Amino acid sequence: MFQRLLSFRKAQFWYGDFLVAVLILMIIGMLFVTSIRDITSRNEVLKELILEASDISSGLMTEGSGTENEWLNGIGTIGILTNNKLDKIKFDSFSSTNQRYMLGTINNVWVYVQNREGDIVLNSLTGEINSVSDINAKNLVHIKRFVFYDEDEDGKGDIYTLGVVVWQ
Repeated sequence: MFQRLLSFRKAQFWYGDFLVAVLILMIIGMLFVTSIRDITSRNEVLKELILEASDISSGLMTEGSGTENEWLNGIGTIGILTNNKLDKIKFDSFSSTNQRYMLGTINNVWVYVQNREGDIVLNSLTGEINSVSDINAKNLVHIKRFVFYDEDEDGKGDIYTLGVVVWQ
């Protein structure tokens, strides 16, 4: 009789253990599916930001259309080159409050020019951002291109880095 009670208890414990194990597996499965869905959606956002940053940097690497005064009124397309050289006047005109509108984006954009030593010599958001580490964002894309820039306009320039940072 005692053996019968003991074996009966073992069976009850086994079913309880089985139910707890199934519950744990279900929780782990739901956590896995949720994390995979989050990773996929974040990858889609990053893909969109990469395409947008690439389009913005490609557009900036042109001479643009319209004058700097028209750009201030939202007319034309922005380009910061003149005769295949970086034009400081165009860059400064571009650094206005309507830059996102003119670039065709709803995301935040920071454009800068950096010399060989790593110093930022031109900044579209002067006083707000001085390096990429100043930006606190979950999704951020940073694209760099090379431009020729004659800082003192003496006819002897150097290769500088044009950085375009897009984030949400």
